[in-house]
Amino acid sequence: MKDQGQLDSLTSTQIKILMAIRTLTQDQRHPPSIREVAEHLGRNNPGGLHYQYRQLEAKGYMRCEAGRPRTVEVRLPGEPPFSVLAGEPAVTAEPQPQPQPAPHPEAVPADAAEMPGPDKVTWVPIAGRISAGIPITAEQSIGDYLPLPADVVGRDEGLFILEVEGDSMIGAGIFPGDRVVIRPLFQPPQNNDIVAATIDGVELEGTIKTYRKIGNDVWLMPHNPAHTPIPGGNAEFAGKVIAVLRQL
Repeated sequence: MKDQGQLDSLTSTQIKILMAIRTLTQDQRHPPSIREVAEHLGRNNPGGLHYQYRQLEAKGYMRCEAGRPRTVEVRLPGEPPFSVLAGEPAVTAEPQPQPQPAPHPEAVPADAAEMPGPDKVTWVPIAGRISAGIPITAEQSIGDYLPLPADVVGRDEGLFILEVEGDSMIGAGIFPGDRVVIRPLFQPPQNNDIVAATIDGVELEGTIKTYRKIGNDVWLMPHNPAHTPIPGGNAEFAGKVIAVLRQL
C-alpha cells in the first residue's frame, strides 16, 4: 500500500518526466539537460519543467547537485529512496503532526481572513527576458517564482513569466521592464493574439509581438510605428501572453 500511496502523490506529467530522464540517461550514458527532456516530451519550451523538477525533488523522486543540472538522478515509484550522500543529513521518518494550541487572539493578523490560501495561488516561474523590439536571446534559466492569483492566470502547469525589453509593444500597453505571463500554445495562434515567438537564426531568439496571418503569410506585428513587422513564417510560438505585470 505504501508504493500505491507514493504513486498517487505523483501526477501523470511528473511520471512522464521521470521516465523521460531515466530513458535519456540510459541512451546517452549521462543525465540529460532540461531542454533535452522538454524535447523528448514534445514541449517547445522548457520553462514549465523547472517547476516540476522542484516538485519532484520535494517529493524525493529527484535530486541533483546545486548549479549542476546534468547531475540529475531520479527514482521511480516502488524503488528505494536515494542513498545519503556525504555531507547530507540522513533522511528520517516524517514526524507526526502534533496538536498545536490555539493562537492568542492578539497574535492573529487583523487581515488574516483576507490573505489568499494556497488553493488560490499559482506559483509561476520567471524564465528570463524577451525582446519587444529587435529579437534577442530568450534566457531560459529560472531565477525565481511569483505567486499569482489562480482566478486570473489559472492553474496551468506550463505557465512561465518573461521580462520585456524593448519598446515595440507600447501601443498594446506592454512597456520595457514589464513582465508578461505566458501560457503555452498547443495549437496555432489566432489572429491578434500577443505571442512569445522564437525565430531560428544563428541562435534561438525570442520576441513578443501580435500574431497576424494574411493569406498564407504570417507576420509578427509591433505596436509602435518606429518598428517594422517581422516575417513569422519560420517562427515557433512558445505561448500566448495572458497577463502583464508592472511595478509602479
